[in-house]
Amino acid sequence: MFLLVAQITGGNLPSPGSMSVFLLVVAGLGVSLFGAAAVLAGRLPGRTLGASEDDWWRANQGRAIVVWALVEAPSLLGTVFYFLTHDTRALVATLVGLVLFIQFRPGRLANR
Repeated sequence: MFLLVAQITGGNLPSPGSMSVFLLVVAGLGVSLFGAAAVLAGRLPGRTLGASEDDWWRANQGRAIVVWALVEAPSLLGTVFYFLTHDTRALVATLVGLVLFIQFRPGRLANR
């Protein structure tokens, strides 16, 4: 779908000078959202003694989904920006997002 959007809008992109400003905005947004995800993940409580992993997920599933959404948003934005402009600097957000998805995987969140 991203490739289709890039092909359709490829001829209507703004000048490269304004795209570098857009890249800075995307980078700032990405850093902010990745930072928020790290802070929220750090605040998730660990499992208490005697509690099962299912109990932990019942209590914290909503917060874990918010953490993943905060990681996914700049990752997708970086991917879309790359497909629209073919500027490989945008893929940094995607790569950071993939690393953070590994860091915030379900088993690791529950076993803090």
